[in-house]
Amino acid sequence: MRTIAWLGAREANERMPGGLAVGRAAVRRTVNDGPPRPPARIHVLDRPTPRTAAISWSDPGVCHYGYQIWDMVPAKRTGTCVLSGSAIQVGDIVYCPREEEAPVNVGAMIAAAFVDA
Repeated sequence: MRTIAWLGAREANERMPGGLAVGRAAVRRTVNDGPPRPPARIHVLDRPTPRTAAISWSDPGVCHYGYQIWDMVPAKRTGTCVLSGSAIQVGDIVYCPREEEAPVNVGAMIAAAFVDA
């Protein structure tokens, strides 16, 4: 029932049960009444072009992308690198998931230094 409610809320861009906003601005997480889940497992798989990276993203209970293309762009907001935990400032060069298909992890960023290393 929770999944059906989530899908319906996502379509309508409303709030999920429990008050979590369903928007595209941040990495979405499902309501979880149990112990905290482990963090997402993120791996840089490939560099198809100098300005793209292929990322494997697995977040238990939320989503799995085996080969997701991320683009190199200047950061539009402050945030935290999902690989290193380092701070990201507006204008820093980062990789972000492509938004054409509205992925669940659309708000995530990886500092370019950690992809290029």
